[in-house]
This record gives sequence, C-alpha cells and structure tokens, in this order.
Amino acid sequence: MILNFAKNWLQDPSRITRQIAKYLQASGAFDVEVLDFEKDDRFFSEGDFNESVFILLEGTVQLSKKTQTGRNITVDWLRPGALVGLISFVTGGPVLTTAVAASPCKAIKMKEKDFLELQRSRDEVALLAQQLIIGNLIDRYHHVVSVHVELESINDTLERERNHLREALKQLEETQHRLISQEKMATLGQLVAGIAHEINNPAAAMLRASDNLLEYLPEIIHKADPDQECHYDKFFRLGLRRVLRDSDQQRQKLKEWERDYPDLPRSLLRKVTSMSDEALAFVKEQIGDKPGAPRRTELESMILFYESGYFLKNLQSSTKRIGEIVSSLKSYSRQDKGKYEKADLRDGLNDTLLLLSNRLKKVDVILNFSDIPPIDVITGEVNQVWTNLIINACDAMQDRGELVISCGHDERYVWVSIKDSGPGIPSSVIGEIFKPNFTTKHKNTSFGLGLGLSISQQIIQKHGGKIRVRNVEDEERGAEFKVYLPV
Repeated sequence: MILNFAKNWLQDPSRITRQIAKYLQASGAFDVEVLDFEKDDRFFSEGDFNESVFILLEGTVQLSKKTQTGRNITVDWLRPGALVGLISFVTGGPVLTTAVAASPCKAIKMKEKDFLELQRSRDEVALLAQQLIIGNLIDRYHHVVSVHVELESINDTLERERNHLREALKQLEETQHRLISQEKMATLGQLVAGIAHEINNPAAAMLRASDNLLEYLPEIIHKADPDQECHYDKFFRLGLRRVLRDSDQQRQKLKEWERDYPDLPRSLLRKVTSMSDEALAFVKEQIGDKPGAPRRTELESMILFYESGYFLKNLQSSTKRIGEIVSSLKSYSRQDKGKYEKADLRDGLNDTLLLLSNRLKKVDVILNFSDIPPIDVITGEVNQVWTNLIINACDAMQDRGELVISCGHDERYVWVSIKDSGPGIPSSVIGEIFKPNFTTKHKNTSFGLGLGLSISQQIIQKHGGKIRVRNVEDEERGAEFKVYLPV
C-alpha cells in the first residue's frame, strides 16, 4: 500500500492537497486561511520561529539559504502538494531557509492545533493528512539523495581539477627553477668570458716572463760563478725540483743539524732542512769543516740560489694553474646557446674537480675512469650536474672523507658514479630528494641536499638519461648517485 501511495504521490502530489482543501472548506471546523502570494512575497525568513505550516495549492516556492560570505543560494524548489515550513513546524526550532514565492502562489495556512486536528479527523481525511506528510518526506528524501549524488559528482570533479592544478603547479615550479638555473648559468658564462679574458692576458705574460727567467738565470749564475766553485747553478736546479718535506721529517732533520752545527742560527738551519735529501747531502759536502763565519756566508748563498729556483718553480706552476682554471671556467660555464655537442664526460668532471679543488682540500678524491665514448650533451648543463652532486657529497661528509668518482659504459648508456663516505640518506626522505624545493640543510642534518638535485634530475632527463640514488649497504656507509646518459 505504501509503495502504491508513493508512486501515486510522485505522479500527482497536488491531488491529495486538492482533496484536503475541499474538505477544509466544506467542514468549517478549522481556523485556516487561504492566502494568495505575489511573486517575491515571503512565506518566512531564515532564523524565524514558525508557528504555522503552509499547504501549497498553486505556484512555485524558492527555498534559499545565506552562506557565511552573505551570498544567498537556492537549496530547493517546492511545487503544489508541498508542505512549506514542515521541518521547523514539527521540531519547533528556527527556520533553516527563507521561503519566497517564485511565481504567484496560493496556499492554506494552518496553525499547529488545526494541523493536529486534521490528522485526527474522519478516517479518510486522517489518511489524506498522513499521506500528505509522508509524501513530503519522500520528496525531501529524494531531494537529499539527488543533492548528495550531485555533491559527490562535484567533489570528484573538484578532485580531478585539483590534481590537474597540482600537476600544473609542479610543472610550473620545475620550469621556473630550470629558467632560474639557466639564467644564472647564462649570466655566469658572460661574466666568466669577461673575467677569463682579463685574467688570461696577464697570466700569459707571467708565464712567458717565468720561461725567460728560467732561460736567463742560469747564465747570470754562471757569470757569478764561472768556475763552478760554489756550485750555485746546481743549487738553483735542485731548487727547481724541490718537493715539500713532511713536517715530522723536517723537525727530525732540524734536530740533527742543530746538534752537528750549533754555531749556526736556528732560522738559517730551518731553511736548510727544508731542502731535499740530495741537496742536504751536497750542502754538507760543500761546507765540510769550514770555520763558522765563512761557512755561514757560503750556506746563505747556497740557500739564496736554491730558493730562487724554488720560487721560480712556484711562479711557473702557479701561472700554469691560473691558465688551467681559466680554461676550466670557460669549459664549465659554456652554454653554447643550448646546443648539443660531442663531449667526453671525463673532461667535464676534471674541470669541475679543478674548480672545486679548494672545497676538496681535505677530501680524498679517488678517480676510477674507464674509457668511455664521447656523447652528445650540452656541456655547461651537464657540468652543473657534476657540481651539484660533488658539493652535496662534500656537505654530507662535512668536507672530510673519501669521494669516489667512477665512469663506464654499456651498449645503451655512459654512466658516472659519485659516491661519498658520509652518513647516507635517511630512508624516510630518500624518495623525496628530487622534488623541487626539498631541502634538509636547514634541519641540522648532516647530508646536503637541496634545489640542485631537482635541477640535476631535470637536466639529465632533458638529455634522455636518468639519475639513481642509493645508500651504500655493502660497505661501511655513504650514498651513491649514478647518472646514466644515452650513448
């Protein structure tokens, strides 16, 4: 019976309201009003306390609710057969929505006692009243279900849009980081070109001057000692081959010479004992048992020519190093306007190590370079990857430890491995380190990771390669980054 009623109600809800209206008008026992509403007239407002219920006979009623921002939104439309204000009327609570006539309406207004009396009327009238209430509840239930389904559909759509926005934001951030990096490298390239030009000219002049000195000084020495009695030329050439003595060895030598030559000042003996063993043996042979003053004078002359050779050697090696650094800077920062070129990755690694040599002073660098074929890369970008990975390794080891750099190839890839002896990467974050803006340097952790890894991955992927990371488990500790670039 209830199912049949529900079907009939959904097909023609106004039929029941017409029968109830006819009964109320014929009875005369109820204090009811039949009201006419013009368009935009209000039945009640949100927050009111409703003491009556309206049986809608004609027209359409709009139910709206005010949001937290003050905007009114429509929550339902009521048509003939609806009980307007039923929920607040039954519960006694404030009205949840505002009811406004969306078109000219006619409705029966009933107070609580009359509505209750209607339900206690003759059996057929009470049944109509119950059907009216049940029908409205069915309507509201259908509306709630449809709203819930629509809300879920909207939520699904919003979630998809949110995911699209997340992906778009991620790509935008990656592009921004890449552009910033490229702009920095382009600026660096321009600066380096100017600096390299300014440094290279005086460095070349210094190298030519040192070469000339190396040619002229032996002639000058020969004129000062034409018979080679003092062997100044030999001391000069021994100075050119000087290698720094270990500190412990020099202290031991100094004690021996102070014991053997107590008449010579310590400052002079300190210079003597910094010489090579070959030079020291020759000094002893020359000064022999000569008395104090002549021995000191001759020893000072030997040291003078020996240190002249050593200083000239330093001048030459330092000038050559300046040239190497300038060359490495040019190679490292060369952008070639994004052009690919055949390159040997070992050259870029050596250039990077040279530029970072000051950072690597207390790091044992072990190079295991196998023969690898040249491959097509953008040199400046790939060198940036080596820099990021080596600096991160230094951060991980706190600039002390062992850095092993290896390379090799197979049929598909040329690979480069950079392995440090640091504490490794916590397993909780190892899967996050390539994300943009991920960093641990501000969290007092001992391994260095940051924006450089995200950019490095983008550069390698741009070249069609891949970068992998793992903690070294078969040895004491450390992390290994391995870069694969296609042959």
